Amino acid sequence: MFPKIFQTSGPSVVLMAVTNVQIRDLLNRPRGLNEGTITEYVTVRTNEVTKRARGTQYVASANEVSDALKDDAIKMLVCADCLAVLIDTYVSTVPENDRGEQDRRFKEQMKVFQERGAIALKLIAEAAGSAYSEYQTSTQITT
Repeated sequence: MFPKIFQTSGPSVVLMAVTNVQIRDLLNRPRGLNEGTITEYVTVRTNEVTKRARGTQYVASANEVSDALKDDAIKMLVCADCLAVLIDTYVSTVPENDRGEQDRRFKEQMKVFQERGAIALKLIAEAAGSAYSEYQTSTQITT
């Protein structure tokens, strides 16, 4: 098992712990989902989540988002993306008589993962105006 942070000659490089196996397990190991598809979506969503996550630039380090929350957000978003791919490509991998039930199940799962992904992004995001100071400054109007 690799550690999450490797020290290079420059700044630290953070590696998220989301794997293809975890995504397959969350989706109940569906047929027709390629490893390359999962890997690409994990890469894209990792960049998105890292960009949106609260860091120590504006908030105290105690309020920084944990890697576990970032991983959860990535998993939910990647699952929703993979389900969209499965719905679009399902015709070529499943016989006609099994398609209707599976398609409905995938769509219901996708709704749930989209909702959970949106909630997870809100939990990690630097919301507008969340970095504030409580003392009087020269730009504040006193009442």
